[in-house]
Amino acid sequence: MTAIAHLREVEKARAGRFQELGGYTLAEIARTREFTTEENDQFDAIEREMRQWDARVDTLARQAETEERASAFAASLIDGNRQAPRASSEWRNLDSGERAALDPGESIRSHPVFERATVGNSRAESDYGSLGEMIRALATGGTGSAIVPTAWSANLIDLARSQSAVAMANATIVPMDAKTITIGRQTGDPSAAFRTEGSAIVASDPTFDSVTLSAKTLSALVVASEEFWQDAPNANQVIEQSLAAQMGAQVDLVALFGGVTSGAGSINLPAPNPNPRGILAELSANRPANVLGGAAADGTTPSVTSGLWNEVLDAYFTVKDGNEQPSALVWSSRLARPYAKAVDTTGQPVGIPAEIAALPRLAVNKIPSYTKGASTTATDLFMGNFSQLLIGQRLQISIRPLDQLYAGTGQLGVVASWRGDIALARTAAFSVYRALRGA
Repeated sequence: MTAIAHLREVEKARAGRFQELGGYTLAEIARTREFTTEENDQFDAIEREMRQWDARVDTLARQAETEERASAFAASLIDGNRQAPRASSEWRNLDSGERAALDPGESIRSHPVFERATVGNSRAESDYGSLGEMIRALATGGTGSAIVPTAWSANLIDLARSQSAVAMANATIVPMDAKTITIGRQTGDPSAAFRTEGSAIVASDPTFDSVTLSAKTLSALVVASEEFWQDAPNANQVIEQSLAAQMGAQVDLVALFGGVTSGAGSINLPAPNPNPRGILAELSANRPANVLGGAAADGTTPSVTSGLWNEVLDAYFTVKDGNEQPSALVWSSRLARPYAKAVDTTGQPVGIPAEIAALPRLAVNKIPSYTKGASTTATDLFMGNFSQLLIGQRLQISIRPLDQLYAGTGQLGVVASWRGDIALARTAAFSVYRALRGA
């Protein structure tokens, strides 16, 4: 049953229970006279039970909202990349044999790992009613750390995915039910060949490879005034959105650069600890031919006269030369701007080559600008078949209040910890064009 259908059932059951307890009758009485002592007690008991029902309705409403976001997310992926492969059939958990990955746009709630994780879940859902309320309660009066209930973790993970550019580019999400998992897939089929009469039949086996994901910890921090935590009517939504946005943005940054500590402006992401190794670091180490443009002393300025899209096409065909099909281009809006504004000698906008026009072009503004020789606006462009970027995702998210750290400014903080890993399945599926001059 979908969260939306479940919400409707619970709302109907709540109304029926309110009537069964005499709530409507008491409401009519309250309009005409004061309650008796017995009626006051009855009203208080009804109010307590209705608060529990309201908490269930609120939780389901948030799940329904996340479900709608996931559906829209899936539709955007399918519309932008109708040839996206089904990841669930491509990857297998080598320990359990079950499908390892989510399909594009599929909620993490649909995966067997989620189903197992919800067994014996905590009472936090009934105690708090929503993730936002749980965080508010801990921020304003909690100590220690708490594990977020699996259902709420899944909501937050799906929300973070919907705000992650690499997820929109069709990265493969692999739910993890252990700190380390190894997933495998078939990379080659048995081959066939013609033979002469009476000659031997040469057998060939399918080929396989595997990738190991080992969970690392990413933390996101929400800091707000005490008044906000206590009074803001939309605090729940703001808190969840803020955490999801921070997590999604940092996953993007590490997926693109992880392992790079210099030569890219503000980027300082040492790997393997504490960060996973991302596309640029992995290519630099294991497929340097797919890192383009680095030799230009002052960076490269996109030029209409010399072919505006030449560098982007070089990145595209570098991936194609490796027998891969790019699924997206990822760059910053500062780099996208000069391409969008470029005009020819007659003042007409420069057309986009068909190969690039067919690709989703996604902006990640945490991709920095940096100095390269005489250029102070150098930045990097990422091209690839992002289904070959694996993002391992543990369902356990923990939250911890920081009640003393910001006390001097009348603020309260909460840190949420996400656990997962990032790995490239095939380096040939990616290319990076470095030091292009942006706006």
